[in-house]
Amino acid sequence: MYYPTRTIQKVKHTISRHQMISEGDAVIVAVSGGPDSVSLLHILHELKDELQLRLVLAHFDHGLRPAEDDSETSFVLGLAASLKLPFETAKGRLLAKKTRGSREEAARNARYAFLEKVRKKHKAQKIALGHNLNDQAETVLMRLLRGSGPSGLTGIPPCRDGCIIRPLIEIERPEIENYLKAKKLASVTDSSNLHTDYLRNKIRLQLMPLLEEHQPQLTRLLGQTADILRDEDGYMEQIAEAWANRNIETSPQDARSVPISPFLDLPGALRRRVLRNVIGKVKKDLRRISWDHIEAIRRLVEGEKPQAALNLPGGLTVKRTYGRLIFSTSVKKKSRLFQYAFAGPQTYDLKEIGRRLSIEQITNRKGLRLRGAAWTAFLDAEKLRFPLILRTFKAGDRFIPFGMRGHKKLKDFFADLKVPLEQRRSTPILCCGDTLVWVCGFRIDDRFKVTPTTKSVLKIVLQGQGE
Repeated sequence: MYYPTRTIQKVKHTISRHQMISEGDAVIVAVSGGPDSVSLLHILHELKDELQLRLVLAHFDHGLRPAEDDSETSFVLGLAASLKLPFETAKGRLLAKKTRGSREEAARNARYAFLEKVRKKHKAQKIALGHNLNDQAETVLMRLLRGSGPSGLTGIPPCRDGCIIRPLIEIERPEIENYLKAKKLASVTDSSNLHTDYLRNKIRLQLMPLLEEHQPQLTRLLGQTADILRDEDGYMEQIAEAWANRNIETSPQDARSVPISPFLDLPGALRRRVLRNVIGKVKKDLRRISWDHIEAIRRLVEGEKPQAALNLPGGLTVKRTYGRLIFSTSVKKKSRLFQYAFAGPQTYDLKEIGRRLSIEQITNRKGLRLRGAAWTAFLDAEKLRFPLILRTFKAGDRFIPFGMRGHKKLKDFFADLKVPLEQRRSTPILCCGDTLVWVCGFRIDDRFKVTPTTKSVLKIVLQGQGE
């Protein structure tokens, strides 16, 4: 014989096991009107006084099924009224016009955004969702079919982001149906759950029944597998996180820089963990990042090219720049071409590139110290003629680096210093006619250096970005 109190106690155990709720918490209960969410609402209501909970009912109308959505909203409103709970609702817009894949993702994002908005409005600590053990089993099987690794096979987490909780995650669907029947509680049926053109529905309606003929305990066993892998995954994540904290640098733009040499010393399994860890920090999630993407990054690391790049889903860019991997989500900007002409000594505002250039002619060298910062150059004025030109890099540029005798291609000069491509393209080049005088921030041309016979010196200072 079925006893509803047993289900309530099992849910209470799940809440305690995963530390989902603290006494006095305000909980937003997401209710679609289906059996799972209706059971969740009533069970939490049963536990409300014992756990000192404050409940708020939230219903999101996705706008995908006009014939059913209004009746579902009315049904859920009636639930809120019968239990005397605050009720919040919202309706999605234009989601039905999107393609199936983007529609599902848009619907999910809209739903979670709504629930988070409600949580903040009511100053709630938690958002409770109605996923059950069957949902867990289906998710594990679906990810297995898609080729997920250990992390993906952990399934649906009982708790996420510090506020998302799933109190029914260890309860099978038949038990939920029995609870509704015993309590004489009504629910609504989402007709889209019966369409086999969705992968999850195919697994639920066709594959799971077939597999259960051979293993009646399939749902429980898949849930058990998810639990085991979740524990092991958590342990491995701790190791990956500790390595990342020791070795990975963070830029002001929230990019991450991974040193390649110590990374290659890691075991293969841990390398993948580290890559997923850094992607999660930069991209803020791992959605649409597959095994193939991780393998592509691995090949990038092991490749022979000192500089290369990958563009991955979600606007993620991974660049190999000599001894480091740079992960970022910044939109790639084309290097701005510029060219300025300077008629003589004075200060010039280069507003387009956010810099200022000053040219000073010095005829009295007494006490002059020729060693300046990277963005200061001292040149033999008698070997130069105005106008001087400041421009960007051009293919075929050559000069004689200070201290050398022969010409060197600027491309090779940058390569020797392991200057990233983006920096090469934006580095200002000072020229006299077609002759390079100063690769700003790096080296002057040896032909224009100040010597003991130099009578007049040009001091040129470039201020601004990179200074």
